[in-house]
Amino acid sequence: MNGDSDAIRELLDRYTELWIAHEMQEWGRLFTEDCDFITHRGLWWRSREDNVRGHEDVPESVLAQKKNYRQIILDIQWIGTGVVLVHTEWVWPDHVLPGAAAGEDRRGVITLVLVERAGYWLIRAAHNTRLNGLDDFTSAAS
Repeated sequence: MNGDSDAIRELLDRYTELWIAHEMQEWGRLFTEDCDFITHRGLWWRSREDNVRGHEDVPESVLAQKKNYRQIILDIQWIGTGVVLVHTEWVWPDHVLPGAAAGEDRRGVITLVLVERAGYWLIRAAHNTRLNGLDDFTSAAS
């Protein structure tokens, strides 16, 4: 399993590298054809094609900021033969949304299910959740 851990870490390093470079077609090859990807906004893409197309649709101003993005592996758990659960934390310092006056330090967690197919690890499912910058309803009047 140690070799598998190394291969999984390499896959996730490649995931981050390709995402930062915005090479989404190559990034998409890290996923199964029938993958699920749920974005931090709740969009649910149900195929590799939809996942790639959705991630390609990014404003130029955001693309220029991708170099600041980092992802850290928090945990790798084997949940069955050829199936792994992975949690990563991402950080994106000084992210400026189109039209925003100032940047914000964003962070989140991605839960991934990886499967082994023909000797290679691929991402079968991913769920991205923001940890900060969400709507704060605690101050709303009761």
